[in-house]
Amino acid sequence: MDDKFKDIDALLNGIVAPDKLTLKDLFERKVDELKLAPTVAYKIIGIQSRTIKGILNGSQKVVDITNLTKIANFIQLPKEKVVALFLEAVEENFPTYNISPEKIEFIKSNFDLAVLRKSGLINNITDFEHIEKRIISRLGLRSLFEYRKPPIDVAFSSGLFKPENDLTRSFWIQSALACFNEIDNPYPYDREELIKVFPRIRWHTMNVERGLLEIIKVLYRIGITVIYQPPLQKLQLRGATFSHNNKPCIVLTNYVGFYATLWFALIHELYHVLFDWEEIKANKYHLTDDSNEQLSVREREEDADDFAREYLFSKQKAATIRPYIHDSAYVAEFATNNHIHSSLIYVFNAFDAPKSNRMAWAIARKNSPDIEECIKSLDIPWQRPVEEAVQNLKPEVYF
Repeated sequence: MDDKFKDIDALLNGIVAPDKLTLKDLFERKVDELKLAPTVAYKIIGIQSRTIKGILNGSQKVVDITNLTKIANFIQLPKEKVVALFLEAVEENFPTYNISPEKIEFIKSNFDLAVLRKSGLINNITDFEHIEKRIISRLGLRSLFEYRKPPIDVAFSSGLFKPENDLTRSFWIQSALACFNEIDNPYPYDREELIKVFPRIRWHTMNVERGLLEIIKVLYRIGITVIYQPPLQKLQLRGATFSHNNKPCIVLTNYVGFYATLWFALIHELYHVLFDWEEIKANKYHLTDDSNEQLSVREREEDADDFAREYLFSKQKAATIRPYIHDSAYVAEFATNNHIHSSLIYVFNAFDAPKSNRMAWAIARKNSPDIEECIKSLDIPWQRPVEEAVQNLKPEVYF
């Protein structure tokens, strides 16, 4: 009877165990359930500490099969499952490749694998077959060797700027271009219609869940494609404007984590579309990159920043509300009267405050809506193939 219940427990544990748990995870979970010290568990199982650690970590390729049986009995899983998990652990440490050395070298030379793993695009940095498939699907390539780094000579730049994190920057740019290519906006760009739309944009900030989505749909119909692309580690990009099929395409990203900065970035990039479009078309794209300190770039960026600031919530209005910034009800009423979300007031107040005033940013953070609520209908996660992700968005956003 005991054996019967033991088999049932093993079966149930196999069913409920999450697929992504490793052999080490399952072992540690069992040790926690039994409230045992690891050294005590090793003695109960009858395997030396060094041996069992090598099995659980997958760092020991040659093992006594009876040791796997002992572990299976301890964590109450079928032997076949434990063997499979052990082999997965070994393959993680000692991957075998069915990929040419040329491809491996190409991947290492063109992609920052640590950043791509951090983003969730790839699961590890050693399985090059997996890496190749994920890169191809995310960028919509037919072959890995189709990938090319974009030129670094961008709009407003003197050509002397040598960007840091060039591999990550290049991948971010090509990912955006892949999205624009897949969306393929059929509407012609109409500058006059954009000027007419502008007075309506600010009002949409008040609708956290759907405001950005709705204005992106409006812009799409006048030939401007706007996407949200997740940030990548080490990049200081706030947004970008591309020329794709001679139409403006804008990328928004969550660089600093405030709801207000998404709208600020949108207005900033629309300024470039309105006033710098010919130069952007000639250079193919412009990045709002905080790491670029070239004077020629900073001057244009400051113009776009000033425009976005005055449009959303001017410095004069910020000075008016500043004495009442701790009166949340008054701030909310002031925001409504100015057709903006109140979080924009808190962010601009913090921006205007002395750098030593950390409290202003703490208040701004406290009053900022969750960005996930804003972009959940627009997000294109790194791990999703670009074709699949865009096709899911088209019926709701790009039509």
